Amino acid sequence: MSTQLDDLGLSARTAGFLNGQAGLEELVAQSMRDRAFLDFPARPWVVPHHTSDGRPVLNVLVVGAGQAGIAILAGLKRDYVTDILAIDAAPRDEEGPWRDIARMRVLRTPKQLPGAEAGLPSLSFQSWYETQYGAGAWQELNKIPRLEWRRYLSWLRRALDLPVRNNVRLDRIKPFEHYLAAEVTGPNGPEVIITRKIVLATGVEGGGGWFVPSAIAELPKHQWAHTSEPIDFGALAGKRVAVVGAGASAMDNAAMALEAGAGTVRQFCRRMTLQHIQPLRWMGFAGFMRHFADLDDAWRWRFMSYVLNLREPFTQDAWTRVSAHNNYCFCLGEDCDDLSTDGRVIRIATKAGRETFDFIICGTGVRVDHHARPELAAFASHIATWGDRYQPPDDTDDERLARFPYLQPSFAFTELHPDACPQLANIHCFNFAATLSFGLSGAAIRALKYAVPRLVQGVTRDLFASDAQHYWDELKEFREAEFPDFPLHLNER
Repeated sequence: MSTQLDDLGLSARTAGFLNGQAGLEELVAQSMRDRAFLDFPARPWVVPHHTSDGRPVLNVLVVGAGQAGIAILAGLKRDYVTDILAIDAAPRDEEGPWRDIARMRVLRTPKQLPGAEAGLPSLSFQSWYETQYGAGAWQELNKIPRLEWRRYLSWLRRALDLPVRNNVRLDRIKPFEHYLAAEVTGPNGPEVIITRKIVLATGVEGGGGWFVPSAIAELPKHQWAHTSEPIDFGALAGKRVAVVGAGASAMDNAAMALEAGAGTVRQFCRRMTLQHIQPLRWMGFAGFMRHFADLDDAWRWRFMSYVLNLREPFTQDAWTRVSAHNNYCFCLGEDCDDLSTDGRVIRIATKAGRETFDFIICGTGVRVDHHARPELAAFASHIATWGDRYQPPDDTDDERLARFPYLQPSFAFTELHPDACPQLANIHCFNFAATLSFGLSGAAIRALKYAVPRLVQGVTRDLFASDAQHYWDELKEFREAEFPDFPLHLNER
């Protein structure tokens, strides 16, 4: 067994995972008992829909089967919404960033992470972890190892028996009759999925795209990569590497380059002072995470413009990784805008003069812009942004934040012009672009406990309201008596 595990690149803890199947099966059985205690009313209720030519219509299509997509499917299933499906472009067990572009050793959030398990304690990460490694190991655990979280999500999907199709990419959404047509490409080629609702659970980049400064984007592609891309760190051995950006992802990638044997790594931060405050720590309480979205626009803008302009700092774990290397340097007040290349090396103007590098890693975050999303091309001109709906005070005006979509309480997009595109209300934005409207939400693990029920309630509310006439007719036809016909002879004197 040990040789096989070594060949797979798995840790000793993974051995515990493989040997603990009996305990995990008992957890699944316990979750079914738990659900039975809470499962009233256990009744599928959503009205089946069909196109004008008789094709069945899905109730909800979730795009993305990472942590958010799994949690959404679980919530819908708990509420007995049938005909639901998630699609993900990645192969099975590879969903989300955890095996490729996420390069931290441990998650950046506390280890107590309820929200993905559909409210069933037996399916929580803690239950899963303790079943394999013991309660003592949980007590000793500081933060969750990245790949342990990935394995947990794979197990949770199986435990909840969630409907997911892998290797399926969403290409475009179009209106179709009263519904939405999702044009997708899968293993068998292009196809169209007709659905009443679409939830975009597409993570950090799903609201726009990764941002690259123009000076770097103009370089030959073999000389640079964004932290969101696959990077051959082994090829950087002995090389001079520049890392642009001072956030958590930039620091994680600097650590990867150093650990792969890079000759030198210089990390450049445009700001003169280092951001070390972590606002997410303050935001992580029930009042804020549950009720931020209930505040008026002025308060929401005030809070999130402050938080989003602080930017997320790197973690202590990331700093420990890079600071262990003598060939690493962190450079404050350096913007890297003045650079050039001869096709072989890159020269960057720094405070120390013009330095030479072989490769640049760009950790400059994301840009929210629904016009950049090909799947939304048919709807982009109809989507209202915060810039369209709210005028902030001059001292907090921010063009970057003004591009965030102005979302309805159900996470649905809002029409720029009423009644111009009614199907837009059936596309729900549950990715990073929801941050200005909802605070911690679609792209934050710690917010799943509060954000997912709000989304699910919004979706089910719409499904019910759109078929109110059907339910009214059904009620009038309801004939299930509480007891048999009243015996008339009892009324005789």
